Amino acid sequence: LSRTTEEGGAQAREYLAKYAADRVRTTSAVWMAGTMGCAECHDHKFDPFTARDFYSLGAFFADIKEQGVAKPEPVMVPTETDETELKRLERVIAGLEKSLETPTAELAAAQAKWEASLRADIAAGRLGWTAAKPDKAASKNGSTLTVQEDFSVLASGENPTNDNYTVTLRADRNHITAIRLEALTHPSLANGSLSRANGNFVLTTFEVETATPDGTNQPVKIAKALADFSQNDHPVANAIDGKPETGWAVNGHVTATNRAAAFIFEKPLAGGPGTVLTVKLKHQSQFAQHNIGRFRLSLISLGQPTVAEHGLPDEVFAALRVAGEKRDEPQAAALARYYRAIAPELDPVREQLAATKKQREDFTKAVPTTLVTVAVEPRVMRVLPRGNWLSDAGEIVAPAVPHFMAGAETKDRRATRLDLAQWIVSRDNPLTARVFINRLWKIFFGTGLSRTLDDLGSQGEWPTHPELLDCLAVEFMDHGWDMKHVVRLLVMSDTYRQSSECDARLRERDPFNRLLARQSRFRLDAEMVRDNALAISGLLSGKIGGPSVKPYQPAGYWDQLNFPKRKWEHDEGEAIYRRGLYTFWCRTFTHPSLVAFDAPSREECTAERVTSNTPLQALALLNDPTYVEAARVFGEKIVRHGGANTGERLDWTFARALNRRPTREEARELTMLLRQQRVRYDADKESAAQVLANGDWPAPNDLDPVEVAAWTSVARVVLNLHETIARY
Repeated sequence: LSRTTEEGGAQAREYLAKYAADRVRTTSAVWMAGTMGCAECHDHKFDPFTARDFYSLGAFFADIKEQGVAKPEPVMVPTETDETELKRLERVIAGLEKSLETPTAELAAAQAKWEASLRADIAAGRLGWTAAKPDKAASKNGSTLTVQEDFSVLASGENPTNDNYTVTLRADRNHITAIRLEALTHPSLANGSLSRANGNFVLTTFEVETATPDGTNQPVKIAKALADFSQNDHPVANAIDGKPETGWAVNGHVTATNRAAAFIFEKPLAGGPGTVLTVKLKHQSQFAQHNIGRFRLSLISLGQPTVAEHGLPDEVFAALRVAGEKRDEPQAAALARYYRAIAPELDPVREQLAATKKQREDFTKAVPTTLVTVAVEPRVMRVLPRGNWLSDAGEIVAPAVPHFMAGAETKDRRATRLDLAQWIVSRDNPLTARVFINRLWKIFFGTGLSRTLDDLGSQGEWPTHPELLDCLAVEFMDHGWDMKHVVRLLVMSDTYRQSSECDARLRERDPFNRLLARQSRFRLDAEMVRDNALAISGLLSGKIGGPSVKPYQPAGYWDQLNFPKRKWEHDEGEAIYRRGLYTFWCRTFTHPSLVAFDAPSREECTAERVTSNTPLQALALLNDPTYVEAARVFGEKIVRHGGANTGERLDWTFARALNRRPTREEARELTMLLRQQRVRYDADKESAAQVLANGDWPAPNDLDPVEVAAWTSVARVVLNLHETIARY
């Protein structure tokens, strides 16, 4: 946007318009710093906004496809190299899928033989799942497990909070491809349902082991899990994900009905006489006594079985029951499609296809994504009397800007968000440029020309220099909305380049510096406090762009997060020292160091941050691992580059951190501190080594640890000064 030519200005306006079309939201109306929220229920009492204006402005967004924030639909933003690789993978996948669909004489002959075998099994009643009688069923935490006549296992007796079941059974059949778990109702269970708690269960882990000749158990890898029903947020896949905090649940407390899950083995088991399987069902969720009350295990030898009793997809089973010459085209296609999914002749192709799809999945996960607003048919927008959303008595309104401002030119068509965006950056809109300039002034001078950044209406503060605000707003528009031009203009002005020092007379006359007779002092924003400490120590990374990073954070800070449980693991290397702008942001658990320095949660638009001064800030600067490490590295640099004696090193320290020399009193206090720390660490060299071990940055091995640790204490004091974290 930093262009000053007429062509560049037009391009900048076009870009701003398109950007604003996707980003503007009416509730905050930040782009014009107006309090439109008051007009949701009634006409504004102090500004000329009416309720009709509120809903007319909202109508610009009536065509947005609303979706829950918990399940957004991100869109990939691939580079040209990414797109080339994705297209290559798609071509490979398409070729392999075509190979699977291409009929051959050999494949047809093999399918005919397979069909004949299955039809014989159907006729003899051998097809499908076969219930396995347990040899032994045991509970870890005290439940009594009893094998029933139908080979099911019923839990009774003690009802522990959590329980693990271990079942041993013989698997005499050959070529075992999967095992089925049936959760069965019983009158002795709560509500006659599936558990003794409230009728529901949560199966957190399902494992299968097979005995080896040497007497040990070998885990059987499960490739995937299927279920006839899964409760929301508790899919059956949770039972094989290796995480005890997740599990399979089936709403047993709502509906008392049998449920089934099939666990498909990665490779078929040879099976046969003497084969022994050990099955483990673990219930380790946070929900008490959610243990399966009655269950049954069954085995099958079909490839790619389903949970259905016959083990085949219904359409395939129905087609097999029809003689080949009598099948219709859909039945024949269903059989061919299913056989190609299990045919041994196509194993190499399926394996290559699965590997390529996995490669594509892994590749797409690494491609950056963003959320995109999707337009749908606009919903009807009405003026809601007193904000009552249940009422449809109000006037229907079309998209329009506030009535007292010059409107967007749309002729006879419905105005769009692009029209709104173009109006926002139009010279006919008196607010956008003023609002932006007022905010820039606040950034560089500590306070805006109007103190209230988010309300330039009648309830906001009147600008102290209205002509200056108008002049800069016109300058901004005349130079193609060039932000760099305005920033350059501000920082090169005599007003900006003043000293913040002043005499008592001026401070008494203008305590808040609204007359701009001096420069203002104000504390840095939260991200910049950290950046400043890293920059002083030399640790700050200059890398621009890229994904979010995770610097140090207190252990256990995320322990209360659920659904899913999360654990913060800080990054390594350069990522730890990226600017605070890139810190990973969790709105409900914002990084504590940023919170201490008043960073907002970003749950809503914040036009201006509050600035507090609390003991927590001093504690963070002294004890947060980021600042301790910065002080330690700063102390190392002081020893290495500061000079030959204490005085020279103190001068170097203050010059680097504060751009001045220490006063006589400051030098005396810090020299006394340095001597005390030298004595302390000389007597306790282990403590000195611990100081140098803070953070991931490697400790120096060519310097005296006692000297570096002592100067680290001095550096901690300097980094904790108000002057260090403030703009003077």
